[in-house]
Amino acid sequence: MRETLSFAAYLENRLRDDAPKLKGERTRARLKIAAANVLGEKGYHAMRVSDVTERAGVAEGSFYVYFDDKKEISLTVLSALLEDFFKLSAPPETARSPFDSIRASNRRWIALCRANAGLMRCIFQLGDEEPDFSRLVQRTNREWYGRVSRSVLRRHKDLAQETALLAIYFLGAMMDEVVRKLVVYPDPEFIKVIKSMRANDDAVADAASIIWLRILDAGMMPPDDLPPTAAKLAKIMWV
Repeated sequence: MRETLSFAAYLENRLRDDAPKLKGERTRARLKIAAANVLGEKGYHAMRVSDVTERAGVAEGSFYVYFDDKKEISLTVLSALLEDFFKLSAPPETARSPFDSIRASNRRWIALCRANAGLMRCIFQLGDEEPDFSRLVQRTNREWYGRVSRSVLRRHKDLAQETALLAIYFLGAMMDEVVRKLVVYPDPEFIKVIKSMRANDDAVADAASIIWLRILDAGMMPPDDLPPTAAKLAKIMWV
């Protein structure tokens, strides 16, 4: 299957390349693809069932054979985004320096959020309204924080597990806020700062990664191949 950063495109590719044999399963898959597209374009609150069925080419009455309402299909789509797609889209574990690993993860995260900005907004919307979905978001984050903290502990065997996990929670929250202000709910003042520094998404990710490196591996120097934005930040942090 061709790799894509867009969740809706990923679902479309999967249906095309590995279509279910049963017609009902194919219809359900088309409805999920349509919902992913409409959620990304309109958001959860503005989306109507008729928007989904029209996009999928399915009679509106047939929708209720597969889903109870727009909330159920929205939760189905967003849960798959969190539990399946984001995990599949993680950078591969290869032998590289701590900074290269951090940079690859942060670049990937911003790119994924950029490609799925509308769906990310829906995650925030439904997370505020649905306790079970909010717990799913928290569990997904906790699993990712756990993987990163274990990587840190392999390099720092004298560090307490709780201390490593706390640091990752802080740094992860920083990245969540970066993508919120950069992509999900663009903050004009933040965007103005980024534009004034002529920084693209990769440069923002690299600048954030400098902060990660300074906290998690203070004894390591940053690489020389940094974009100007990250290089300027590194000069402040490694005086």
